[in-house]
Parts: sequence; C-alpha cells; structure tokens
Amino acid sequence: MLATSHKETSVKYTTVLPKVYIDEMKSLADKKIVPSVSQGIRLAIEDFIEFQKQLAYANSLKDATGDNAFINRTMDTQNDFSVVDNEGVSSW
Repeated sequence: MLATSHKETSVKYTTVLPKVYIDEMKSLADKKIVPSVSQGIRLAIEDFIEFQKQLAYANSLKDATGDNAFINRTMDTQNDFSVVDNEGVSSW
C-alpha cells in the first residue's frame, strides 16, 4: 500500500462512478468491511496504484532481459561480489 502520513493533505475530487460500484461499497461499509465508502474508495485506489507500480516494475525487468548492456552490468556486479558472498562459508 501507499505510505500515507497524517501530514498528507487530502483533496476533494469529484468523479463519476457506476452506481453498482457505489452500491457495493455502501454494502461493504454497512457490513463494517470498510470504515466508510470514502475510505473504501481510497483503499481501492491505493491498491490499484500499487498494483500498477508493481506491474510497471515487472515489465521493466522483462524489458531488461533483452538489454545486453544491462545483463553485462548485472553479471559484472554479481562476479564482483561473488568472493564477498562466499567469504566465511567454510567456517560454519
């Protein structure tokens, strides 16, 4: 979820949503699954944003697999740290 702080300001924003979404959110609020319709909408938006960020990151990694320069840098870094990663293994 997105990090929100008590210092963060809220902005009132009007949007048009399908009635069924509002009805479902009201039902969730009535059942105390979400504290309120507004909070439920905020949570849904936070989840959507987080999902989209994760998807974008996954896609950037997927794109990087075709980038030879990226692969070479990654392998060089892995090789540079291989000695440190194995340091002290025999003492256990």
